[in-house]
Amino acid sequence: MELGLKRGTVALMPHRREWEDEAERIANELRGILGNLVADVQHVGSTSIATIMAKPIVDIALAVNDFDAVIAKRDELQAAGYYYRKHKDDLPDQLLFARGSYYDGTGDVQTHFIHVVKAGGTVWRDYLNFRDYLRAKPDKAREYEALKLRLANECPIDSGRERYLAGKHDFITSTLRHALVWSYLGRLIHIVIDRPVGYVHQKEKYTLTYPINYGYIPGVLGGDGEELDVYLLGVTEPLSEEDCRVIAYAERKDDVEDKLIAAPDGTAFTKDEIASAVNFQEKWYDTRIVTE
Repeated sequence: MELGLKRGTVALMPHRREWEDEAERIANELRGILGNLVADVQHVGSTSIATIMAKPIVDIALAVNDFDAVIAKRDELQAAGYYYRKHKDDLPDQLLFARGSYYDGTGDVQTHFIHVVKAGGTVWRDYLNFRDYLRAKPDKAREYEALKLRLANECPIDSGRERYLAGKHDFITSTLRHALVWSYLGRLIHIVIDRPVGYVHQKEKYTLTYPINYGYIPGVLGGDGEELDVYLLGVTEPLSEEDCRVIAYAERKDDVEDKLIAAPDGTAFTKDEIASAVNFQEKWYDTRIVTE
């Protein structure tokens, strides 16, 4: 199995089934070392997306509830070839372990990165959403591959890795934003309504009166850094909170955030009906209604 790259270099290879087998092997080994500290472990990054080329370095996301307990296992992990690289103070919201001859002093190759993150946290969510969204959206995956190939051709030599990572930043940020709302399609959610039916919002250039309830999912941040907004269809009276099911989302091409669209469980709306219901606000944006 071809695995690993010289540190600081960039090269892409067609997907190999062996990468998935290796990720499963590593996951099982980590479970054996860390035991019940592991809440979940998943193969992430480009090697987990079968339709695109990737750097031959396997990325693993490891969800835990206690960073300090993992750090306490540092010697056991290193004995198994996992070298502690960055603390949560250096890498926000995660720890980093790595494998390869560069770390054990026998060469200059990196083969694996183990991203230790908080179970259920935003970073864990982002790793899985990015992977699952590109697996489900072949056109978006090909767009990502084309970007990576261009960047790899521009930065293939020593020190090229930092330029390569910087070049992917905008695509990843945009994709995570869309993947977040996509991940809620069909899910039951609980929302707090802060702009009920009849709410009047004085904008800079106009006054907006809400004909439907509008709220947010507590604790879930959207693309604007605020809690993720939700339009609620199918209820005519003002509400303060509601349990509902996500039936669509409004993808804004000219804004930094997208909006979920929900309705009482068991109710259905056509895409045209959804677009009409949210048009009172979405008419000010270049918006596409997505239902699948």
